Amino acid sequence: MPILSLEKTTAAILHKFKNLSEFEKRKIVFWYDNEKTAEDEDLESISKTLSQNGIKTLILDNNFYEIKKIIEHTDTESDYLIYSHEAERPYKENWLLDIQLYSERFENSRISDIKSEIGIEGYEYDKFLEKHQKFFASKKRVAALKKYYDNTWKEKDLLKGIFTVITGSTAPDDREIVKNVLMNSLSEEENTIWEDIVRYSLEEKFWDIAGRNFGFYKEHPTLEKFFLSFLITHIDRNAQIPPGALESYINHPKQSNECEIFISGWMENSKDYSRFDEYCRKLLLEEDKKLEKDLTSILNKQKVESYLEVNAPDIFDKSIIRQIVKTIENGGRDYEKYLEWIEARKTRHYYPEFKHIYSALKYGIMLIRLSEEIEEKETPANTPNELFRRYAEKYYLHDYYYRKFYRHYDKNSDKDILKNSIREIVEREYRNTNEKILTKWSDLLEKNSNGKWEIELIDKQKDFFDNHVSKIIKRNDRDKVAVIISDALRYEVAAELMDVLNKSTNGTVEMKTMASSLPSYTRLAMASLLPHKQLEYKKDHVFVDGMDSDGLANRDKILAAYGKESIALNFKEFSKLKSDEQRELIKGKRIVYIYHNRIDDTGDSKSSEDEVFEAAELAIDDINTMINRLGRSLNVNNIIITADHGFIYNRDALENVDIVDTAGFEKDNFLIANKRFIISSEKTELPNTHRFELNIPSDSGEHYYIYTPFADLRFRHQGGGRNFVHGGSSLQEIVIPVLHYNHIKSESDLDRKGIGYGKVGITLLGNIRKITSNPFRISLLQTESVTDKREPLRCRIALYDNKGERLSDEKVIIADRTSDEPDKRIIDVTLTLGRNVKNGIYLLKAVDEDTKAKYTDVLETTLEVDILITDDF
Repeated sequence: MPILSLEKTTAAILHKFKNLSEFEKRKIVFWYDNEKTAEDEDLESISKTLSQNGIKTLILDNNFYEIKKIIEHTDTESDYLIYSHEAERPYKENWLLDIQLYSERFENSRISDIKSEIGIEGYEYDKFLEKHQKFFASKKRVAALKKYYDNTWKEKDLLKGIFTVITGSTAPDDREIVKNVLMNSLSEEENTIWEDIVRYSLEEKFWDIAGRNFGFYKEHPTLEKFFLSFLITHIDRNAQIPPGALESYINHPKQSNECEIFISGWMENSKDYSRFDEYCRKLLLEEDKKLEKDLTSILNKQKVESYLEVNAPDIFDKSIIRQIVKTIENGGRDYEKYLEWIEARKTRHYYPEFKHIYSALKYGIMLIRLSEEIEEKETPANTPNELFRRYAEKYYLHDYYYRKFYRHYDKNSDKDILKNSIREIVEREYRNTNEKILTKWSDLLEKNSNGKWEIELIDKQKDFFDNHVSKIIKRNDRDKVAVIISDALRYEVAAELMDVLNKSTNGTVEMKTMASSLPSYTRLAMASLLPHKQLEYKKDHVFVDGMDSDGLANRDKILAAYGKESIALNFKEFSKLKSDEQRELIKGKRIVYIYHNRIDDTGDSKSSEDEVFEAAELAIDDINTMINRLGRSLNVNNIIITADHGFIYNRDALENVDIVDTAGFEKDNFLIANKRFIISSEKTELPNTHRFELNIPSDSGEHYYIYTPFADLRFRHQGGGRNFVHGGSSLQEIVIPVLHYNHIKSESDLDRKGIGYGKVGITLLGNIRKITSNPFRISLLQTESVTDKREPLRCRIALYDNKGERLSDEKVIIADRTSDEPDKRIIDVTLTLGRNVKNGIYLLKAVDEDTKAKYTDVLETTLEVDILITDDF
């Protein structure tokens, strides 16, 4: 029983009689003291004080008629306190109700304190407050509830307020309340919020919220069943598949929209999605994986298109991946359809988890498709020039897809799904097609070379300086040029680098080619790229105009001999310097050679050769970073990126049939030898081997020949690895990229040149601005096509009110179409409104996922919601 403070209580009662309204002649105050806060002596003291202030006291103790007579007949002028030690009777049993209606109430109980603290007026919710006194026993909880209280609240709102406090929600919102309960744990025994719900006898009220908002009705509800109902309702809503034994978990269809908004909001929440994923994994593993088996059994009988829109659980992604793998294993060739499936999953919840499997599949499919296209549709090339150009224009993609496949395959922690199926097919198709291309290349070389290494009408690597660097320097006396030479930057890697540069810089990039010197190895190629009049072999070193070209210091001397405004730098060491130090180092220099060595350094070691594709990715990042630094900080506008040579790489170990025996050679005649070339003074014939005259003189005066094995064969040679090699005459080794990068300082310069840049835009298509159904569908137009300089857009779209509160679920859009035809750049999106959305005008808004973007709001347009509202009746 609350302890009465006599002085405080007396003062509070007197305050009730203090002011009369303009319609009052006196005050009558009722005090129902059912908690018996006032003892007899307390009441006597209070009555005495009241009497001194002209206020009379009457004790209500089943004497309704007597009090009614006094108030309404005997004394109609005096102020009265009517005290009862019992609770107020129900209206029908309260004979003084008519007097109470024009009188006031005084309360001296915890309930009155609660009401006073929160700001609740009247007595309508006294029974509710009394019923939940256990919750209100804590002043901390009362203070928390007060933050949300509004004087328009009804009993249901007070209950929601209690749940808001218990669950630690930020607002009295049913979705957040339910989510916070489920986020805590799906086990009632471990859920600390559920403990409070039980402690305050609110279990039934919580399940009322679950039923009213989400259509979850179960005879024996549990948190786990509740979560599962969201999952199965989502599946049923987004797939055209029979639910089977899972039908009982589908929530009432009237609330399916609300279920969809709830589950999509949880899945896409950057802070909370991991908990969602944890529950999905747990449910799939429970009861001997029963749920997983049930879903798998259903999906195995359905077409992928029937469940392509489902977000969760991850078994849908696993099923799609298995279907693609199985179909290709069985000879399926509907490659466009498989790629569309993969593309559709990019906006789904579990795509990041399966990204590397999907990407490996994507590049594997593209490689297989290209292999078939080359073998079935391509007419044979007739000259080395024609095949060289075909490689630079299209066939390089075969190597690119192979590299990208393994790059993602190696990143995937669970390779089993691809290991013994797709990987073997990719390996076989790559090897077979590559062998056919390179065999044809070898045949053309044999027929057309006449023992000379020269490809008609193709620029030669030895002319690089004159063809590219010198032309820039000669334009005027102020132009400077940086040349980045990346060791083993294969043509297909440079092609990807060009795409990266186009999207990450303001500059423009042009790709050219040249044919490598032969042998296609570092010493000769690095010398060929320097300014020179004469190249010469002295033993196994290559001299440039009489100077040894081995090493950075020697190359710096050669450049200095050409012109004192030149310098040779090591990429790694130069990168470590601060911008001011870099600027000082190249100050006054017009020619800057920067030597980069990540790919070759990785591939040439037997222990790391299988990491060469990862090294290629890192090389692209290295060079992109350097070019941005050179252009933006160091004011070098002209940059050329090239390579000394390319490389051949196969993941699977070679067989003996791929090895050319060199037993017929007299090794004492070798100048240099490795797995892909031999320079020897001996003139001989070897099976499956090209012989070219070495057109570089040697200090010995002897005449030398270059021997390279056909296609991608290797000479038998000790040391190093066999999978990564270079030095020979294959297209992968000798097609050398030359990227001309011109830095453009500002976007206004791009505008003047008429070059589109930035990201593509989106706009709402058509004149429809009214939503008449739920869910509702809209069509968006990607306003521009993706180009070299114009990037794709990835954004999230939803409907909002004028306060910025989201009213629908949120969908991810990827605008990445390259077509010039507008009708092929249309994107359809389906959004679901919450059940409490009223008819009115709202804002459709799309926000760029890239928070660093210049403009994050990429679409804002008003839509009218005008849906026929129906009630339960």
